Amino acid sequence: MNRMRTPPPPAGALRLTPPSSRAHLWLFVTTLCVPVLCAAVSTALSPPQARVLPQGIALSTSMLALAVPAAVLLVGLMLWGLLAAALRRQSLSIEERCLTVRSTFFRTRVDLDALLLDQARVVDLDERREWRPWLKVRGFSLPGLRSGWYRLRDRRKAFVAIAGSHRVLALPTTAGHALLLDAPDPARLLQRLRALAGPARAG
Repeated sequence: MNRMRTPPPPAGALRLTPPSSRAHLWLFVTTLCVPVLCAAVSTALSPPQARVLPQGIALSTSMLALAVPAAVLLVGLMLWGLLAAALRRQSLSIEERCLTVRSTFFRTRVDLDALLLDQARVVDLDERREWRPWLKVRGFSLPGLRSGWYRLRDRRKAFVAIAGSHRVLALPTTAGHALLLDAPDPARLLQRLRALAGPARAG
């Protein structure tokens, strides 16, 4: 049987909360500031003598004091650029009655008919601790960001896309994992998902 094509939602109806400036700051510090500082300090504390590279080129300590941090900075910039781009990859979309959730490097797809929308709730993670991400299985995290596959406190498997909010949409499914989604308005997101899934279920 051919699937009905789901009409596109109105603008802003299906959105994830983008990572906060706190997460971006931590990323910048950990990928650039800390490695460059460590390289500079390590080189400065090296014995003041010339070092010979495998190609036979002699480098003084003062030259190393510039070359090593510069090399670390270059690598850090590339890594920071890759991860900063991943942080911007937070999205929800529905096509052919399938919900696709993208968060940093990870993605999951769940059929609308597999969403247990009658059991879905907007929860406060400070109060409903069983929904808190507990063990990172295959994911990415920073202070204020949880992304990818986790085990929750109640041991269930979940795809998590949280950007620092405490109030999130907790959505069980029949697909073998739950969804934990941080949206600007999680109640509105749940309402929209119910509206999209309703006609087909009724039919």
